[in-house]
Amino acid sequence: MEDNVSKIKDRLDVVEVLSGYMKLQKAGINYKGKCPFHNEKTPSFFVSPERQIWHCFGCAKGGDMFEFVKEIESVEFPEALKILAAKAGIELEQFQPRSGESVDAKQKLYEICELATKFFEKQFQSSSGQEALAYLRERGLTDATIAEFRLGWAPNDWESLSSYLKTRGYQEKEIIDAGLAVKRSAESGREGVYDRFRSRIVFPIFEVSGQVVGFTARVFEPSSAKSGQPGLAKTGETMAKYINTPQTLIYDKSRVLYGLSKAKLEIKKSDRCILVEGNMDALMSFQAGVRNVVASSGTALTPTHLRLLQRYTKNLGFCFDTDQAGAMATRRGIGLALAQQFNISILEIKDPECKDPADYVKKYGPQWSEVATGAKPVIDYYFDRARSSYNPTSAESKKQIISAVAPFIKRLTANVEKAHWVAQLSSLLRVPESAVSADIATFKDDLDSYTREDSAPETTVPIQTVVSREEPDVINEMILSLVLKAPMLLRDEIMAIPDCLIGERLANIVHQVVESEPFEFKTFVARFTGEEALQLEFAHLRSQELWQGFDDETLKTEFCNIINSAQRRAINAKLTNLQFDVKEAEACKDRERLTRLASDFNELARQLILTHHIYGPKEKTQETVKEEIVSEIKTETENQTGQENSL
Repeated sequence: MEDNVSKIKDRLDVVEVLSGYMKLQKAGINYKGKCPFHNEKTPSFFVSPERQIWHCFGCAKGGDMFEFVKEIESVEFPEALKILAAKAGIELEQFQPRSGESVDAKQKLYEICELATKFFEKQFQSSSGQEALAYLRERGLTDATIAEFRLGWAPNDWESLSSYLKTRGYQEKEIIDAGLAVKRSAESGREGVYDRFRSRIVFPIFEVSGQVVGFTARVFEPSSAKSGQPGLAKTGETMAKYINTPQTLIYDKSRVLYGLSKAKLEIKKSDRCILVEGNMDALMSFQAGVRNVVASSGTALTPTHLRLLQRYTKNLGFCFDTDQAGAMATRRGIGLALAQQFNISILEIKDPECKDPADYVKKYGPQWSEVATGAKPVIDYYFDRARSSYNPTSAESKKQIISAVAPFIKRLTANVEKAHWVAQLSSLLRVPESAVSADIATFKDDLDSYTREDSAPETTVPIQTVVSREEPDVINEMILSLVLKAPMLLRDEIMAIPDCLIGERLANIVHQVVESEPFEFKTFVARFTGEEALQLEFAHLRSQELWQGFDDETLKTEFCNIINSAQRRAINAKLTNLQFDVKEAEACKDRERLTRLASDFNELARQLILTHHIYGPKEKTQETVKEEIVSEIKTETENQTGQENSL
């Protein structure tokens, strides 16, 4: 494994890898760009080709090319290894079975599904396949979209796919286990298996990493099989409009969202996912340029689906079909999403001739992006819809409006936002706000039943959490970056820093830096491993970017200012604690302790004034400094009180 990692790093450059996912531009000896993991206007994401690392100074994420692929693809290390190995042209060693052992069962199913996908794609070249292809084009799909999502055609033959897979060395049981064949019943009087998908347009289903794990197939009856023009066959018990791969070792419909493998980067980039109902909806949206879209593929949305989406965003837009079933699916999905703390909006299709996004895109094309950007927050959507049919003379109509929005208002955590909606309802219904508030408080929450569906989180499959580091200590990071920039220049100032001011760990590192004469970062960082080495790499990258072009005198001044900030932070922390001690002594009427605390307070205030006079602007008066100190202490106290109240 380690050898594979080394081979990949020898062949690939971190700038080359990251440039495949984001735009980078040269910035001195490094590269910079806008971070793909959080929204920002000014680039704070830097890449060091010399050190082969990346780091964002805005969100504190960073690492090597493997860490980047894990983060942006939302995969674990083995999947990142496969992705980078493919980019590097390195064939990873496959598991070789010993005598009597079989190759990994999952791997065989992946191989069978991939071969089946190629088989279905090739069938478009047949006469019946050409009719199916023409139908897809008539629905609005381009050849490029069909090819990118690898759509195919299952011919109207009982054994064409099974026979092909057998010629490739796979057994009947393995084909059945992949969900592609069904064992014949004893009543049929025949042995063997028959193909599950026949006379159907096939949509391969990909897991997040891009491997085919199953299929959704839509019935299509070519003209050669019936009289009249090509079109859809009648649906019924024996000819369902859609059929799916059953549960297999690699496919679980409650854990796979159609299109996510293609949409995941756009979802991260936009920090928003649009959820639609059908595969065609997702394909047409993607084709129209709105690519942060996934489909539930006709199955019920599950809590596991939503936990999967949480890896990429907390903002979810719903656009299910406009019929009654779609409205119910939307309501249920909203309930589940609210239970997982998603921010929800609704995309509204206002053309009555368009029942779903696919219809809308076919009719209006690029205007679909306007619908996507114009999505309404969920409360606004239901409020506007209820208001459009409001009858001011009907008590029942007023009750219906309350019922439409009450479940959402009850879930709001901000009192100001709650008050806004209570006022809106009061104005519309012309009833007192107190009456509206009372009705909302007592109204039965119909979304609660969906929330309870998520009460027992699944644990059978680990959900990867987004890689993120602790909130950085900015002052300590700045100190370390300056030390790495000019250790000999700042030697005296560095040695004078009290260890308690920056912590034992950082003090130990900066002392080692000063003692390493001459100092060379590459040699120095080799002393460290793991997280400690990585943090040094980040600090070194910061030193290159933040302090480039500064002369010696300016560097010394900046270092003194940063140390001054650290001293003031330490003194403010003591003053904040002292404030609470004073309140406690006052409550106990302990005059002796109050006198002692007052003396401590005056000494700390004197020290704080001293730091202002030493490093602050010369024109500041003592009164100005005192005002700043009082303001600082008040802010620190309020922050600490707020933190305690939130616990």
